Amino acid sequence: MVLNKQPLRGLIPIIFVVIGSILFIVIGSNLLGLDPGTLSVYALFFVWTAFLISLSDKWPFQKVEQPYVGLIFLTVALIIGVLHPVAMNVLGFGPEYYWPLISNLFLGVGLVIAFGNKLVNGLSQPKAVALNTLFCYVLAALLIKFMGFVPALWFALFVYVIFWLEQWPVLNLAQPSKGILSFVIIGFLSLILDYGFKLAGTSFFKPDAGLWFVIWVWWLVAFSWQLETWPVKGLSQPVKGIAGLGITIALTFISYYIVTSSGLDAGTAGSYVWIFVSWLYAWDIVFSKWPAELILGKS
Repeated sequence: MVLNKQPLRGLIPIIFVVIGSILFIVIGSNLLGLDPGTLSVYALFFVWTAFLISLSDKWPFQKVEQPYVGLIFLTVALIIGVLHPVAMNVLGFGPEYYWPLISNLFLGVGLVIAFGNKLVNGLSQPKAVALNTLFCYVLAALLIKFMGFVPALWFALFVYVIFWLEQWPVLNLAQPSKGILSFVIIGFLSLILDYGFKLAGTSFFKPDAGLWFVIWVWWLVAFSWQLETWPVKGLSQPVKGIAGLGITIALTFISYYIVTSSGLDAGTAGSYVWIFVSWLYAWDIVFSKWPAELILGKS
């Protein structure tokens, strides 16, 4: 890519992400009467569906241009995402199963990404995405049955290791070694994060830590996906990863202070930020860098 197109190349889609998130909140709360917690559940199932779309290689719309293919996939992701809680309720699985299923489904798609999507090597679409989907649902169901759910503490570190560190220092290893060692590193860093929460007198399961965590996810994703690790893209690893860690953590503390100073309680604020994070991911998956590419030209 041409570096001088950043940060505009990333900021333009982020503006649309903010607009989409606000519309989602306004429609959900004012027209449908949904509380912030329920809205965040719908948003997370929505982005989970978008992640599945990312594994489909744009099937069956490979020849459709932006923004039309993005609008199609955005509509599909929203509809299927919203239907998840509805289907669960019909099947007798109430709200107590929402977060466990979401957390476990994301672990499934995280494994698929970390292992380079080797599970479906050689399969054409739609067989590949169908089997990836089946794998994630079976894994999520088994984890719920035998463990309850895997807390999403690992998720921020997954984003950091995969998209900021770019799987350094195991990038050049073959699979499955690269995927296994990537998750070893993620697990180690997750333990450090958990210890950091304890030193601060909190835990991942408390609203204050949950708000800090989701704000950090926002900045990790915004800088690694939308801004493509600007302004440190040209640095080599691990310097780039360390610089990214410093940038995102500093912005997280500043944002956390601003949000908590607004008077909004941490639990409600965290739910709203999850909606923004969901749209941040989903927009990049279905639209890529549109409309920045329309305005600035393709890289």
